[in-house]
Amino acid sequence: MTLQLNGIAHSYDVQPVLHGIHAVAAPGRVTVLIGPNAAGKTTLLRIASGLLASDEGDVLWRGDPVSGMTDRTRAACISWLSQRSRQDVPLLVREVIELGRLRLGDADSNDLLHRLDLLDLLERPYPALSVGQQQRVGLARVLHQHEPGGLIVLDEPTAPLDPRHASLAMRLLCEAAEQGATVVVSMHDLSLAGSLADDAWLLVEGVLQASGTAQEVFEPSILESAFGVGFERLPRQDGSSWLAPRS
Repeated sequence: MTLQLNGIAHSYDVQPVLHGIHAVAAPGRVTVLIGPNAAGKTTLLRIASGLLASDEGDVLWRGDPVSGMTDRTRAACISWLSQRSRQDVPLLVREVIELGRLRLGDADSNDLLHRLDLLDLLERPYPALSVGQQQRVGLARVLHQHEPGGLIVLDEPTAPLDPRHASLAMRLLCEAAEQGATVVVSMHDLSLAGSLADDAWLLVEGVLQASGTAQEVFEPSILESAFGVGFERLPRQDGSSWLAPRS
């Protein structure tokens, strides 16, 4: 496995947030992290990205400890998108996206910018954009930074996006995985998450309650236990099913 989390535990002050997390994410697959609010998802993703040191355990990327990487090495193999980007960055959209290659050298981004509908926004100030536009810029920065076969970690990337751009974002993440990336992404929309995921981690109160293929984890009985609401699978015209809360 490309990404390994071995016994990850973490606390803020004296408040435990994560408890002995063991998990793996594989190349060529999208792993979706789900769980209720305050389950510890953002903390776990920050630790997996090397942005936060855990109190216990270690994170390995291709067998090497992430904690021992230099900034340049980490930038070349791990791309990170936070749930809430800073709103006051005094840069143009083009400059924010270029930050993704700051330590890595130039790379062509025209196709990416076109697919995310950003070409007309490149010379606009980043703080003047809507939250959804800023999120698309952040996604462009992350994918522009990404080197084929690397790790992409995203915290709630589709939350502020309209349906069209959420669909575009999901397609780009799937394509990155198809090209060998290891993609780990947290999501609250379980219907979208179920459509995107190859594998899933279910985190509840800092404990990894389930992990495995999406089919194994996105079981209505498992989700009902975690979220306290019933779920059902609804048929779709293509023969697949759509996971939805039961009214």
